[in-house]
Amino acid sequence: MGMIPSINMGSVSYLLASSMVYYLSMKVVLTGEKDGGGVRGLSTLYILKNIMDKLNDNRRKAGSPAVQPCEIFDLIGGTSTGGLIAIMLGRLQMDVDTCITGYTELMKSIFEEKSSWLPFTLGGKTQARFDSSKLEDAINKVITSSGNSVNDLFNDGVDRGCKVFVCATSTETSGIRRIRSYQQQGVRDISATISKAASATSAATTFFSPVSIGRLTFVDGALGANNPAEEVEGEAANIWCPETAQLQPLVKCFISIGTGDPGKKPIANSALKFLTETLPDMALETEKTAERVIGRFRGSFDNKRYFRFNVQQGLQNVGLAEYNAQGTIEAATDEYLDSTEQKFRVRDCIKNLEQKQSLYMAEDFS
Repeated sequence: MGMIPSINMGSVSYLLASSMVYYLSMKVVLTGEKDGGGVRGLSTLYILKNIMDKLNDNRRKAGSPAVQPCEIFDLIGGTSTGGLIAIMLGRLQMDVDTCITGYTELMKSIFEEKSSWLPFTLGGKTQARFDSSKLEDAINKVITSSGNSVNDLFNDGVDRGCKVFVCATSTETSGIRRIRSYQQQGVRDISATISKAASATSAATTFFSPVSIGRLTFVDGALGANNPAEEVEGEAANIWCPETAQLQPLVKCFISIGTGDPGKKPIANSALKFLTETLPDMALETEKTAERVIGRFRGSFDNKRYFRFNVQQGLQNVGLAEYNAQGTIEAATDEYLDSTEQKFRVRDCIKNLEQKQSLYMAEDFS
């Protein structure tokens, strides 16, 4: 059995929040949204830590070794913040605690100082509010600290048990492109280093400059895959059932983890069409996408094979760049997970994950 994760990094402050989705194989999948993103991606990681800690505690009691996300999930996909986390967990094969430490340091390095206070020039064009070179340097530091090289290819030809892809938007066509750590049959590969793939999915419009990979230019995938759950669903079908596209029977566990309900707030400056129309639509899109996925996976939802975790209160006012709000994010996430309802849902989720057969060990997780 296998799993799939997908993650992204919110590109726009408090209007967006991030999430992740997992599949168990039967497949297990993880997907991450960008509905708040940025530093709020920590909420996604705290929720995942809660799940992995409980799973590994059960394994230790049964005399089995602890496992990392890359040993549980068959596929991880993400956008922006979610894309960064997907790469760290899946391609760099970090455990969740190491990922939280690296992600926290990365956020501080990126958002500690603004290059510009305005998202637009006087001529009305978008401009980067933060130094894109600091984003690249911070990403490279995470890559080298994991024992990899900044020149390593995202898809280096190694057949790993955990497949990873990230979403980015092509500036040439405005379409969503999937940058993969593996070769998808019949699809032309976008050859990128780990660093370039991470930078492309993180290049949030008005926050960072676009990223070039070969002759292509990318920004983050928020405008088309703010919640990449459907991208993960489509990718999983292409990998495991390309002829029938009948994915649902293969899914043992589908987990969607958000970075907090963004709420519904008006934008003060109505003259900025981008802020008043585009961003509110992006904030709503993540939940609409989640509802569509639940509709298609209704049987899995009823049979406790689909799970969506998303903090409902406490994160609405935490902006994408507020790197010093870690305490608020942690407290709100802990309060959410401490509720009786979520404790039962985490328990049911772990029961599914314990049935995952490892791709690395000849044993059954149960």
